[in-house]
Amino acid sequence: MKFSDLGPDEKNWIDSYLDGTIDAKDFESLQNRMAESSELRAVMRRCLSVDSGLASECGANGEEADAWLSLENPTVPEVESQSKILSFPRLAPIAAAAALAFFLGLGLMSWQSGSDWIPREESASAQGFAVIGNLFDPTWKDPKAGKREGDLLGAEVFHLASGTAEIQFFSGAVMTVEGPAEISVKSAWEATCREGAVRMKVPPAARGFKLHAPSSEIIDLGTEFGLRVRDGVGHVEVFDGEIAVRHNEEEEQLMKKGASFSLDPDGPPVATTSGQLTFPDVKKFGSRVFDEVRSDFDRWKDHRDSLAKDERLIAYYSFDREQNQGLIPNLTVPRNPEFDGAVVLAEPVDGRWPGMKSALEFRRPGSRVRVNIPGEFSAFTFSAWVRIDSLDRVYNALFMGDGYETGEPHWQIREDGALMLSVMVDDSKPNPGAPNDAGLHRVYFSPPVWEMAMAGKWIHLASVFDPEARVVSHYVNGKQVSTQEIIDKFLVKTLRIGNGEIGNWGQPFREDPWFAIRHLNGRMDEFAIFQAALGEAEIAAIFEGSRAGR
Repeated sequence: MKFSDLGPDEKNWIDSYLDGTIDAKDFESLQNRMAESSELRAVMRRCLSVDSGLASECGANGEEADAWLSLENPTVPEVESQSKILSFPRLAPIAAAAALAFFLGLGLMSWQSGSDWIPREESASAQGFAVIGNLFDPTWKDPKAGKREGDLLGAEVFHLASGTAEIQFFSGAVMTVEGPAEISVKSAWEATCREGAVRMKVPPAARGFKLHAPSSEIIDLGTEFGLRVRDGVGHVEVFDGEIAVRHNEEEEQLMKKGASFSLDPDGPPVATTSGQLTFPDVKKFGSRVFDEVRSDFDRWKDHRDSLAKDERLIAYYSFDREQNQGLIPNLTVPRNPEFDGAVVLAEPVDGRWPGMKSALEFRRPGSRVRVNIPGEFSAFTFSAWVRIDSLDRVYNALFMGDGYETGEPHWQIREDGALMLSVMVDDSKPNPGAPNDAGLHRVYFSPPVWEMAMAGKWIHLASVFDPEARVVSHYVNGKQVSTQEIIDKFLVKTLRIGNGEIGNWGQPFREDPWFAIRHLNGRMDEFAIFQAALGEAEIAAIFEGSRAGR
């Protein structure tokens, strides 16, 4: 959406906001509209970016910029240049307090990740056109370029030396590939089989998907067909429905169910007898897949039982529960039922092993798991397997201490996909830039680690708060993505949890919808808190031991 596409009220609100003349009533209307519309937030981000550039050209100073820091953001580190922080028009105090709603979505604190921030709408919204589904005994032409189940495929060549792979295109078409094969992915609607055997299943929603062979173009009209290419010669068979084939730039020919043709680059299509060649079919692997999944699930259960004995664990939940039971058991050994979680509105759904393991879905605003974890701790490591459907709020909760009092943590994902970890330093001291809202604290951000192309894909997230080493680190799928220093001003050594929530925040201290509503729009099927700062090798081992499809 562009600024010109907005309604008259929205345009006037933004104009008056930027020139500093907006009144409290109009600002409240704009804030409420932005809470409802991600498109309006995107337009506002671009307007603020342009405005900030103009302001910087006019010599905005650092003190003005500091006034716009979110209560969820730290004070600007002394080592960073103030020129990286946006400067905004001076507004009335009421607008200054509420204007954080706009700024929160920007992620413009580039100093947090050590690199310049790029607006999410201006960067690639997806890194691929398809995703790897099932793999069966794959070997790769280049082992270093091997794929895993769940990996994205962009505009690239997929080389499979042997075995079978299932490629699920975002258009809805599904390709089963048998090696040796070389598949060039061009888009969600187009690919080329340079070598190998494939079976295409194209539902009505993906009708029009194009599959190329040497000197040929096959347009699927909503059907199932097979294509085999060897030494530059193609062979196509239609199993159901019909396809349109254009060979050697001649007119299209319709081929219906039962048709079989040889596609030689040196001549016209030649009809052949169907059934002479075999094509990959994922159905044949059904029982084998089940056995492999069951074995993989049993491996995870061994890992779970071993991890539960780790003396550094505070609490550990796998989200499996008996039918209609309202509690999620804490699995730590020795077991402490006082740390069991109470499920509120979160719904049981399939986890990483469908039909074998459960997860919880937090799609409703009231969805959460309530916990009470007393005690004092010297460090935190948070670990979770999540499947995010969207980040349609400014903040999206993973684990939140209720009152956000001294020593209590907040672990979240921001709308731009950045991980956030903060611990309240001193709830009796004012927070710079927002003295009436929160105590002294700092939020430690990762670079954006999630985007819409990852929707529905299970990922492992971990974050570490280490007061002794004075660092905060974030991890995705076992790999460190960022680390930041805890400076003296924000050092807190005695950590607590008390009452808290998984997947939501129980006691937000502001009622604004954009601020208070934080339920995770997605699923979680494993969550652990350690009272220790785990290292990179340990977090990688947890990821490897607990991931599905190893």
